[in-house]
Amino acid sequence: MSDDDDFNFAEYNDRISASREPEVEAVDPAGDVAHLTQAWINERAAPDILQYQEQSTQRLLSKIEEQTLVIEELDPRNDTSVILSIVYQTELERVKFVLRSYLRTRISKIERFCAFVLKDAATKKRLSRAEVHYAEKATRQHYHSSFLSSLPQSLQSQDAEVFSRNLSMVSQPSLDEAVFCRIMEDIGDFQLDEDETVLLEKGQIYIFRYRTVRTLLQRRQIELI
Repeated sequence: MSDDDDFNFAEYNDRISASREPEVEAVDPAGDVAHLTQAWINERAAPDILQYQEQSTQRLLSKIEEQTLVIEELDPRNDTSVILSIVYQTELERVKFVLRSYLRTRISKIERFCAFVLKDAATKKRLSRAEVHYAEKATRQHYHSSFLSSLPQSLQSQDAEVFSRNLSMVSQPSLDEAVFCRIMEDIGDFQLDEDETVLLEKGQIYIFRYRTVRTLLQRRQIELI
């Protein structure tokens, strides 16, 4: 389900627009692009699904719509307008690339860990409404097309009790994967485990188990590379 035909980005945009966060007065398109670019990098490097970047995504979607209207209103018979159109189109494609890459990365994870995403409350809360809808739809389609639908009812359930003991049949992210990270601020002594601490200073690059630095990523004290 990873092809463009399987995930309609136009439909996705319509759905997320219905769940906008409160408007933020200070809008910086360049800042949003930079923020979402790093969010995309973090998403690619992290084994689990990170918090959906609602505000940056919504603002960039609005910016794309505005820029598209500006381009359409330029006079193609005017040389200056033609040059401006090329400049605007180039920037527009860059923004679209970042936005689509970010969304595709998340969708890829949702497809890989679909059942886990819907069962794990903490993970599910990090998704947009459209992503939850997509996960539910993908799960239904997979279920009906798989051999499970032909099994007896007693064998069809991916047991919730087994899942709660972390012995689930469903695929889930491995939080013990190694990740490279850059320290974004002076943190000081950081406890790696019971017997080891490390001094984390701004600008340093380390490789850690993701589980160890997951909280630092959530606090934006580190970024993944």
